[in-house]
Amino acid sequence: MRNGFTFNGRHSSQFGVTVKTRSRPIRPEAKRFTMDLPLRDGEYDFSASNPLGREFFYERTFTAAISVFADSLTKLQDKLTAISLWLTGSGQLIFDDIPFVVWKGKISDEIIYMPEHGGRKAVLDVSFRVKPFGSALFGTEGPTLDCPYLKLDSLFPIGLADIYTFTVTSGNDIHILNFGDRPIRGVIKISGCAGNVSLALNDKTLDFTAVGSVTLDFDAQRAYTQSGEIGVGGDFFELPPGECILRVTHSNSAPLVLALSFTPEYMYGGNPFEADWSVNHA
Repeated sequence: MRNGFTFNGRHSSQFGVTVKTRSRPIRPEAKRFTMDLPLRDGEYDFSASNPLGREFFYERTFTAAISVFADSLTKLQDKLTAISLWLTGSGQLIFDDIPFVVWKGKISDEIIYMPEHGGRKAVLDVSFRVKPFGSALFGTEGPTLDCPYLKLDSLFPIGLADIYTFTVTSGNDIHILNFGDRPIRGVIKISGCAGNVSLALNDKTLDFTAVGSVTLDFDAQRAYTQSGEIGVGGDFFELPPGECILRVTHSNSAPLVLALSFTPEYMYGGNPFEADWSVNHA
């Protein structure tokens, strides 16, 4: 499969090369936790036996063959020098055929080549070690105005951050769209707290007591105000893919303002512009 890619902000076409995918696993390897007991057939798999009730995964490797052409051996070496500086370290990796997904990757091995055609061609095998899942091109902050995929006649909502900001009275259900296909942990900022607050999603509940504004970082599993960290009860949870319902209960006489931010993740490919944006509401 032939396609180019962007790494660290530079596209492969800038170097006058052609790219062919050698290996791009569509799913990472799951972490397995098993127990093999005597006098029992098979084994017990505890991979999803954790508070979140799901498997976790290892990083994966994408490999591409890059063909470099030049008029002479000297010019070929000049191109290889430029490519060696480009393919160094870690950064964002975007493939042309799945342009809405950003992978966090780094060069995992040395890059070697053999000159061909009298020193006018070289083929490089380049391997990227990437995080288990790719991220959407943008999160709840929305795309930039110069995003090439944002069309004037698109049904995509303007002001995406406003869609993920809710004014809620006690006992309200908030319908939230996770427009990726993987569970995600986000950040919730709640303004106007004046006592007890409880957030419930499926069978998970998170409770705290505070006055003023509170930030809940579900990835770091911490809650804090301007004065510092505060204690919580219950569990930090994840937003499942698609629509989910968050119930907010609080002791305020006035509504709370809840702002949610996250960047969705994908198993392989995805397109946030095709999501059902009619879901989000309080």
